[in-house]
Amino acid sequence: MRRRLWWLVVLGLLAAAVWAAADDLDGPAIVRKMAKQNESTSLVTKAKMIVVDAGGKERIRDLIMRSKMVNNLRNSVTTFLSPPDVRGVKFLVIENKNGDDDQRIFLPELKRVRRITSSNKSGSFMGSTFSYADLQTPNPDKGKHKRLPDQQMGGFDCYTVESTSKNPDDYVYGRFIYWVRKDNFMPVRADFYDKKNAPLKVLEISDFQQRTDGTWYAKRTKMTNVQDKTSTTLEVSDYQVGAAIDDEYFSERFLADENRE
Repeated sequence: MRRRLWWLVVLGLLAAAVWAAADDLDGPAIVRKMAKQNESTSLVTKAKMIVVDAGGKERIRDLIMRSKMVNNLRNSVTTFLSPPDVRGVKFLVIENKNGDDDQRIFLPELKRVRRITSSNKSGSFMGSTFSYADLQTPNPDKGKHKRLPDQQMGGFDCYTVESTSKNPDDYVYGRFIYWVRKDNFMPVRADFYDKKNAPLKVLEISDFQQRTDGTWYAKRTKMTNVQDKTSTTLEVSDYQVGAAIDDEYFSERFLADENRE
């Protein structure tokens, strides 16, 4: 009995130490864990994009996303499958360790691949509420991240972090605030402010699921522009972890090949 009690005390102390270490995380550490904690090595995802304009009119688009870690960096490519007016559009993101991600888009009507420059990243992605900047891999080293008092959000105990840019030209936003789940470091919500510090966008993430490889994802992600009253929702319908994805998918050759999706 005494031995059992001794082990219970040890386990209790270990659990308390782990919790204390997690609770001591500063803003940059929380953002780094949020950016990298739930990345699968390779992943194929099918999703629906629902774009709602200021008048409430919906446009629904089906797409497939492929992502893969290449040299410890995330590469992803998205292909729009329907409706006909966007079918064949492809969007490529190559993560860069020390700079902006390389983003390229193929538009079938133009028959060419276009590079998204830094000056264009504040623009709307395919007429949605998401900007090209919203689709970049978060780079914790670009910002200053301040941990705010912890809060409950969406029914979860969350870390709260305010991020601002070290260089104002690096962010399309003036600042933003994240609410990040303590148990798995998934973001639950983010509030984005423009350069005049006025509320601009709200990102709401819900319906969390755990993949077969142990990583987490959200089946529903909604971005709302509170200034122009538009919104875009991404709803995941299916995924495949550990899929064999050829590196050629992350090339201009694949983007321009209209016979492949």
